[in-house]
Amino acid sequence: MKFLRILDNSKITPILLGIILLLHLGAFTYRTIIGPAETADSEGYFLCAKNAYEGNGFQYNIPGEPYQEEFVATRTPGYPAIILALGQSKVAVMGFQVLLSLTTIWLCILFLKKFNFSPLTQNILLLGFLFTPAQVIYATTLMSEIPFQFFLVNLFLSVILFIKTNKIKWLVFSALALSIGFLIKPILYPFTFIFLIAGTIYLIRKRKLVCLPLPFIPFLVVIALASWNYTRTGAFEVSSIQATNLLNYNGKMILYQADGHERGDFVIDSLETEAVKITDFSERQNFRSRETRKIFLNHPFIAAFQFVKGCGSFFLDPGRFDWITYLGLENKNGFMFSTNDSKTGAILNIIRSTPLPIWVILLIVFIFNIVKLFLFGVYILKKSQTRYVKIILSTGILYILAITGSLGVSRYALPIVPLLLIGTALGAATLKNGENK
Repeated sequence: MKFLRILDNSKITPILLGIILLLHLGAFTYRTIIGPAETADSEGYFLCAKNAYEGNGFQYNIPGEPYQEEFVATRTPGYPAIILALGQSKVAVMGFQVLLSLTTIWLCILFLKKFNFSPLTQNILLLGFLFTPAQVIYATTLMSEIPFQFFLVNLFLSVILFIKTNKIKWLVFSALALSIGFLIKPILYPFTFIFLIAGTIYLIRKRKLVCLPLPFIPFLVVIALASWNYTRTGAFEVSSIQATNLLNYNGKMILYQADGHERGDFVIDSLETEAVKITDFSERQNFRSRETRKIFLNHPFIAAFQFVKGCGSFFLDPGRFDWITYLGLENKNGFMFSTNDSKTGAILNIIRSTPLPIWVILLIVFIFNIVKLFLFGVYILKKSQTRYVKIILSTGILYILAITGSLGVSRYALPIVPLLLIGTALGAATLKNGENK
């Protein structure tokens, strides 16, 4: 392919690096002047950090307002702890995230150098980040996506390097990365079990018994946080947001498809009304979980369809919602709920409210997302001696995909973009080498 031959040129690399750096610095400067981009979650993260600073613990309750157990363990304390460590300065947090984003990109380049490194793989990787606007958008948005991405990438790349080199330091790095990543986003807590089992089996087979305590570290962090939350709320859980979100997002979307928008809202509101009547918080959370399971079991085909649709969106969504939220444009409703909305004209209103230049950018990103998946597929299907690299990269991607489920959108896919781009770059090299034979 002529396109691949053009990119196999080391002179292009500094140009792409320079553009990526300028985009990060430009966004940082822009957001420093007008203020960092924020969402409803941003306010909660900073409130959590403020409460911890004032000695009230990491929780979302506002002093002087009615106390709610749901707000005690809404989020894991990792991101609020970062905010606290940076003096609760929004500019400092944003600057820290820009550094993490650039460091993640550099780590991916260093990783490629240990395997199939060439001007082509490096340029494809950088081009991939360039055509992922969410990387810059969330580097300058007060959200946990970029810190989570950094530790997620470190987790899986460290595991690969441990298998490649058998150096204990990489297993230590992976255990610490998983532990910190979990404290930033609770979606990693099931993976601590996988890490424990797989790590223990691998170490026993390789007779590295001295390392056996290491796979237990992330698992013990999960137990410690759940135990701490139990002392605060009476519920043994890592985060209260999971039960609430499953009902109010996943469950609601299924009901939208099954019974229409109005009926779906009525059912969810009624269930929440019943939930708040339950005085015991642990039982209240169990009620939400039970009702969510009923919705899934009552509409299994719709649930399956939502999941499949979410998987497609996870990989292909070009990030319209990210752009309009970042730029503060009107009509912030996303396609996810609008396609499940019984009201006519919802999609048409979204199309009309988005400026043409953004649609052009989104189209380009969408096309590149397809190319990215194709090249990753080429890499996965091609036989090689580094099969474990494919397995681990795919495991990271598929895990986040499975956990995200029907809510798959650009923001939720951002953490695994570096893993996907590494595979994409290696796939491009495989395709080019095949042409040269």
